[in-house]
Amino acid sequence: MELVILGGLILGLTSNLHCIGMCGPIALAVPVKRTNNLTILRDSLTYNLGRVLTYGLLGLLIGSIGITVETFGVMQWISIIAGIVLILFAWRKYISGFLPVIKLDFGLTMFVSRSIGKLMKSKSAFKLPTLGMLNGLLPCGMVYVALGNAMLAGSMTGGMLAMLAFGIGTIPGMLFVTFMANRLTPSVRFKLSKAVPYVLTILGFLVIARGMNLGIPFISPKIEMAKQVTANHDDEKEITMSCCHSKNNCD
Repeated sequence: MELVILGGLILGLTSNLHCIGMCGPIALAVPVKRTNNLTILRDSLTYNLGRVLTYGLLGLLIGSIGITVETFGVMQWISIIAGIVLILFAWRKYISGFLPVIKLDFGLTMFVSRSIGKLMKSKSAFKLPTLGMLNGLLPCGMVYVALGNAMLAGSMTGGMLAMLAFGIGTIPGMLFVTFMANRLTPSVRFKLSKAVPYVLTILGFLVIARGMNLGIPFISPKIEMAKQVTANHDDEKEITMSCCHSKNNCD
C-alpha cells in the first residue's frame, strides 16, 4: 500500500507540470483576495484543500472497488494494465489516431459548471472550499490515472490515502500558478507540459514492474500466494474426524 500512496504523490507532483502548463486561466478565475501575498496564500490554500477533500472521497470510493478486485486475486494483472494505460495516456496526443475515443463525462461537466457558476455569485463563507470540492469533480485525465493507481491499494483506507497524497502533490503547482499566472508566458507553459509524458512513462513502467512480482524491494516486492482452505472443507474434516472417534468408541 505504501507504494500506491507514493505513486499517488508522484502523480500529484507530475500534475504540477500539467497544471502550470494548462491551468493558468482556471487559477485566475478562483476568487481569491489579492490584497497581499498572505491573503492570496490563505484563500488559495482554502480552495485547494476543498479539492483535496474531494479527491480523498473519490479514493475512498475507488478503494472499495479495489477490495473486490483483490478478492478475485487479479490485482497484479490490474497493476500491469494500469501501467500500460498510464503510458498510453502519457503519449495520447501522438497516438490518438490509433486509440478509441472514450468519454467519461456522463453530464458531470455541465452539472459542475452550473454549480460553480451559481456559487461564484454567492457570498457564502464556505465559497472557496466548496468551489475546490466541485472543481475536484471535473473530468481530468490526471485524476483518472490517479484513481487507477488508488484502486491498486486494495482497501478503502489505502485508496483514500493515495488520492489524498495525489491532491497534496498538486498543491505546490496550483499555488505557483495562482501567484505567477500573469507572468507565465505561453512558451514556458509549453516547455513544462512537454516534460509530463516522460515522467508519466517512468511511473507507468514502475507500476508495471510492481505487478510483475519480480522480488525487487520497494519497486516490485515478491508476494507469496498462500493456499487457502475453504471453511466448508475444514468442516468436512472435522466431521470426518468426529465420526472416526465415534467409531473407535463404539469398537
